[in-house]
Amino acid sequence: MKNIKWEKVWGVVWSYLVFIAVTTIMIWPQLKIGVFTSGADTFFHSARFYDAAMQIHNHNFSFFQSNYGFQQSGRVINALYGPGFAYLNGLILLMVKTWFNYQILTDYFICLLGAGTMMCLLQYVKINKPLSVLLSILFINIGMIPSYINSNTFNGWGQAWMPLVLLCGVRMIIDKKRPINWIQLMVVMSVIIQIHILSTLMAVFLLIPFFIICLCIHKNDKIWIELSKAILGTICLTANVWGAYIALYSSNRLATPDAYDLRLGGVQLSGYKGYFGTYGTVSGHILPLVLFLIILQFIFIIRNFKQNLVNTTVTIYGLIILAVASIYFPWGVVQRIFPFTKSLFQFPYRLIVIAYPLLILGIGLTIRLNFMQVNWKKYISIIFVGLALIESIVSTVRTTRYFSSYHTVSATVQRASKDKDLSKIFDNKVYGRQSDYLSVSKDYVPGKMNNLYRKKVLKKQKGYKHFVDHNRLILKWNAENSKKVTLPLVMYSQSELIVNGKHFNGKKNPVGSPIISQRKGANSAILSFKVPTYFYVLLWVTIVSWVILLIFGLYKVGLKFTK
Repeated sequence: MKNIKWEKVWGVVWSYLVFIAVTTIMIWPQLKIGVFTSGADTFFHSARFYDAAMQIHNHNFSFFQSNYGFQQSGRVINALYGPGFAYLNGLILLMVKTWFNYQILTDYFICLLGAGTMMCLLQYVKINKPLSVLLSILFINIGMIPSYINSNTFNGWGQAWMPLVLLCGVRMIIDKKRPINWIQLMVVMSVIIQIHILSTLMAVFLLIPFFIICLCIHKNDKIWIELSKAILGTICLTANVWGAYIALYSSNRLATPDAYDLRLGGVQLSGYKGYFGTYGTVSGHILPLVLFLIILQFIFIIRNFKQNLVNTTVTIYGLIILAVASIYFPWGVVQRIFPFTKSLFQFPYRLIVIAYPLLILGIGLTIRLNFMQVNWKKYISIIFVGLALIESIVSTVRTTRYFSSYHTVSATVQRASKDKDLSKIFDNKVYGRQSDYLSVSKDYVPGKMNNLYRKKVLKKQKGYKHFVDHNRLILKWNAENSKKVTLPLVMYSQSELIVNGKHFNGKKNPVGSPIISQRKGANSAILSFKVPTYFYVLLWVTIVSWVILLIFGLYKVGLKFTK
């Protein structure tokens, strides 16, 4: 303890105390009323984390087959959708005991993560601490982070992590001796892969221009060596993710997410009157003063194009991404030429996950390089940032108040969100109706899968009793007659079903539910998932790699605070 430099500790602590205070203001309406807020994806993710939590609680681990969540239908979700993060959320859920507590705690987590990573990026380019804190607060009040707080939009976690991805990109330009720190790049990319695959694709897209510039301006033979080590390390740290994709996609046809008209999902200007979306940045709205600040940044860069390569790069790139994310981009043409983008991408405004970090970094660099040395210029620039900051906080609070006061979440769900029985929140809610990742037949029609899954699986649960035995899902029921029935289960090519002691090899409906011949009286079905042997090897590679990295990280942190 004597070797710890407490001034360094305080230098970190005070800024996070500010972030905690601001986060409290952001979610105060929800805290005051004490409600569980809900969006379109809330119960989908709740089912994922509940399944992970129950696996941990009961020591019945099933990496692929969902035995507790999603109406205990045997769906494969977490293996393909941020598995590491799912188990982390499951553990948090068990620790805090109720869904309401979980929601409030993760609201704090995402804001602290987003503000912390943004501050880290800004300080990397030598922007002073007070300004870094102000811009970091602005960052967590615009884009997808407020959307997560109010409607559980998962891209918010991608936005919260993206500043560290951008830091790796900026380093490629400004660090002549070591443009790529392979450990840094490896960790940053591995974490985002374990969180959210779509955000991973955006992270790769974000880094491409910086890497191209890096190759053009640096004559460093170690660039490719460092990149290769980062890629190899990332492969080891995320072997469970790509291993699961190989296992599922190599032998199944999986349903894609719902398709949406891309023309309707672009960024648009937010006003101050009207429905809730105009009060904040949910659903891709951009606030007037924030847009004005971005326009000022654009004008400055046009007039000072050659002043600073990093500033010019992040501003121009950020503006291009923001333009592409807007409703003015010809998304109608894009979706006609590439129809798959309607389900893969769904909402163009998701691109603000990478646009906002770029633009806020540019604004910070402009102030640092041009205005900090002259008091009146410094004060004016801080006033502009401050006005945008106030607008964004007010909009977040107003949106939170809307979701907390008027959003339609039943009283039953509200009571269940504070019950220590985590399963009660699902009792009166038909959740997880999305058909994502179901193993579908050749005549798969995306637009009809949701309704078919709802009819054949979600609404067929009554009369069946579910049990979990290790990694097997057991279904029991009594029948008044012998006839063919469709079980409320879903199967994959690796699934094995035993019905009344006999292996099932019969027909399945288009969503993968087995059509079996039941007998009069007691019936049972046992569903299991045959995991390929190679996947267990890949899973252990992932676990061992993270343990080694954690030990190394703790050692480095200890050195930092003792020097």
